[in-house]
Order: sequence, then C-alpha cells, then structure tokens
Amino acid sequence: MALLSEAKLGAGGHETRYFVDILTQNSAGNWVLCLPTRLSAFQDELELLLGRAFAGRPRCQENLELAQQLTLNWCISKCKKQGITLEECLREDGSR
Repeated sequence: MALLSEAKLGAGGHETRYFVDILTQNSAGNWVLCLPTRLSAFQDELELLLGRAFAGRPRCQENLELAQQLTLNWCISKCKKQGITLEECLREDGSR
C-alpha cells in the first residue's frame, strides 16, 4: 500500500509525525482517493484539482508523489477552513 508523504503538524511547540494513505495507486495505475469522512463531501473538488494539475502527464511514481503532496496540502487547507487540524480529522475516522 502506498503511503502519503510524511506530514509534520505542530501544536503546542511539538511535532506529531504520521503517515496517511489518502491517495494511492491501484494495480491498473489509476489513482484512488480515500478521504477522511469529514472531507469526502469535497472529493469532486479535489479530483478536479488533480485532473487539472496532472492532465497529459504520465502516471509515473514521481507524479504520484507530487499528487500525494498536493492532496495532503489540500486536506490540511480544507481542515483549517473547518477549524480543525488534519490530525483531528483523521482521528475522527479512527481508522488512520
């Protein structure tokens, strides 16, 4: 299973390090999103962003890693707009 880039989120002067698999690649080479529940309502928006950013680009490992980082940044931004951290959002799901 592919892992999203390592994220460093700080609160109270310390960092929490963890991995999330929000964007993976299946055996057919297609990207698969698995967003936290709170963000799943916005999945179309993220898919559109990824589609625009990677249109006409090959599905290579380097582009997957870039897409994963873009996805992580998007998730952090969406959570911030909702007044929570990504870590809190993931903890709500309990599966990450």
